[in-house]
Amino acid sequence: MFKKGESESGAVTIFLAMVLAVIFMFVAVFIDYARIGAMKVQTERLSHAAVRSVMSSYMPELQQRYGLFAHSGEQGDFIMSKVLNDSTKPIPHRDGLAIIPMQLDSSGLVFERELGRYDHFNQQIQEEMKYKAPIDFLYDAVTRFKPLSEDLKQAAHSVDVLRKLQKLYDKREKSLEQAIKKRREAAKTAEMIAKLVMDPPSSYFSDSPLGGNIRSLADGASRYSDYYAKYTEDEAREPRLRIHGAELSEYRMDLTGVLFRLGQARTEAESIHQQKIEEANDLIEEAKQLNEQMKQVIKDGEARAANQAYDKVGQANTPGKGVSSSGNVNGAELRKKTEELVRKDMEFADFINSQNQQLTDYTYTQQKVMAAESSLRNLSDGDSYQKRNAVLSANKHIQVYMDRYVKSSSSNVIDQSAEQIDDYRAADKERAKVDKQSQQKLNEAQNKIKLLVAAAGLEESTKQFNELKTYFNESISFNKTSSEESVSSQISDDPYDAGGDAMTNMDQMFGGMSGFIDVLSDELFQNEYAMHYFSSVDFSMLSGSKTNTSTLEPESFFLPESQELEYIIYGFHNPYGNITAAYGEVFTIRLAIRTMEGLVESSKLGNPLLILSKAILYGLEHALADMNSLADDGKVELSKYAKQISVTYRDHLRFFLLAHSNNEKKMSRMMALIRLNTDIDLLKSYTYASGQTGMRMKLWFLPGITKMLGTISGSANRVENGSVYITVQSDYSY
Repeated sequence: MFKKGESESGAVTIFLAMVLAVIFMFVAVFIDYARIGAMKVQTERLSHAAVRSVMSSYMPELQQRYGLFAHSGEQGDFIMSKVLNDSTKPIPHRDGLAIIPMQLDSSGLVFERELGRYDHFNQQIQEEMKYKAPIDFLYDAVTRFKPLSEDLKQAAHSVDVLRKLQKLYDKREKSLEQAIKKRREAAKTAEMIAKLVMDPPSSYFSDSPLGGNIRSLADGASRYSDYYAKYTEDEAREPRLRIHGAELSEYRMDLTGVLFRLGQARTEAESIHQQKIEEANDLIEEAKQLNEQMKQVIKDGEARAANQAYDKVGQANTPGKGVSSSGNVNGAELRKKTEELVRKDMEFADFINSQNQQLTDYTYTQQKVMAAESSLRNLSDGDSYQKRNAVLSANKHIQVYMDRYVKSSSSNVIDQSAEQIDDYRAADKERAKVDKQSQQKLNEAQNKIKLLVAAAGLEESTKQFNELKTYFNESISFNKTSSEESVSSQISDDPYDAGGDAMTNMDQMFGGMSGFIDVLSDELFQNEYAMHYFSSVDFSMLSGSKTNTSTLEPESFFLPESQELEYIIYGFHNPYGNITAAYGEVFTIRLAIRTMEGLVESSKLGNPLLILSKAILYGLEHALADMNSLADDGKVELSKYAKQISVTYRDHLRFFLLAHSNNEKKMSRMMALIRLNTDIDLLKSYTYASGQTGMRMKLWFLPGITKMLGTISGSANRVENGSVYITVQSDYSY
């Protein structure tokens, strides 16, 4: 039993001990709680460091050669666990206490986001080219073509209109020619009828005795008087005493033959006239429709949408002073001349009326011939005068028809129509001569391309291109996009089409440039990336001294490694397809620029189609010379109006990247080339890693209460057997 004083002192002691115990408990818990917080921070730091260490082991060849970062996915778990284990090893101290003695509990790593996916590949290209691409694009593309934008716009506009008009014009004139031909074919059938009526023609003939061949109605009519006299004389005799039977029979037989042949000729002529005049009318209607289309082309040409791209490039703000626009091509004046090519509507009505009149004249003439036939079939009336008059009338009308439609003279209606047609075609003969020269020049360009194709069958190159095709198809399939085969774009066999295609390519190129001036799209970065990291053909191999394909080394010229940029643009999986496509397209660009110059050179000619023809010949001649300069000297002047600007073969490829807009296929071709050159499969190369790190640490005080408080506060994942366990996720992306 305590005394009263002792009991009070003991109670205080117990109370103080309980207070101290509670305070100690809370202090101990907060100590562990602080250790857990520090552990979590340290775990996150170590986890991030470990994942960074893993991703620092990117593939050096890929980065050094193509500026791309990716991990092969190999040994990632090993590197991560090693870094974590090394980081958590206790450091021995002579005196001291390890406050956060963490131990690695678990680690895991997952690689994601393959570089072979378009979005990830494109993102890395953008990072690599975000400073280079805009500058190079403005300097190497826009700045160079800006001075020529106005001239090329006017040239492309004019060639576009003139080429369409030339096609329609030639078709229209051919239809008119065909109509004249149909009329002549119909008129020609009257020649036989005229001979069977009277040969040679005359305004008079006298009576003749029986005897000799009857070749025409006139011969029959001239002998009819003698025939009838002898016929009546024999009729008065007894049958056995008749003496003129043989003569009379021969006359009737000959005359019947003439009438039969004349009937056949007349029937055939009537059918041919109906058919040919109807065909001629259809041809005139066709020519009229073509003439209307020409009017529409001229009208539509003034609202050409492609002109906006040229204006945008011409007005672009580019670095440096640059070269001012020349404005040499007066396209508006040239296009105004095209109205001279359109025929008046009244002309077609006149042609139709003239053709229908020809049929009417023939029908009337035929009636006169039929009247003469009918008269001579009746041999019993004895009216020799009437028969002569019928034949003379038929001959008169058939000769009038012959004069109007068959015989060449100033009064020939068909000749007059032909002259009316030729009034518009004064320059066509000269144009035909120029077109023949242009065809020869175009054949020269095509023959050079044929030499390259003749080098096909290269075993090693073909093998590598087949491998490249496999990689390309895998990339296409992996990204779930379409894989249509590339279509060859050859130089047209027609000079006008070649010139028009050249200007169309120029439209596409300026359209590509204008689209990138205000907005730096993904495709611009991809194009410039291709220019920086991929090789192109050694164009000097195509110089004049090396045009024989036997001198071309297959390993240095036709292998994929020598034509990477061309393959990215065109995508042909054979040794020659990309080279020939590039050669042809360089030629068309040079043709477009030189044709623009040719329009200026020939602008003083009156006929707009002759101006176009001369311009295309000029373009072809100078484009061929440019191709030789590119091969021999490595560069060529951009234009005679921009002599201070020179361009190389590779500069032209930059323009083609703008014109051939298909960025998904371009990316797959780049990936295929990277895999072929490095043996690195981007479909199995990763740009993103997600790592999980688990750490454990022994608690110092009251694990149960710490667990309870820790769970409530969310500061730890779990507490088991006196240890706290924390799991952290860390992510890293290139």
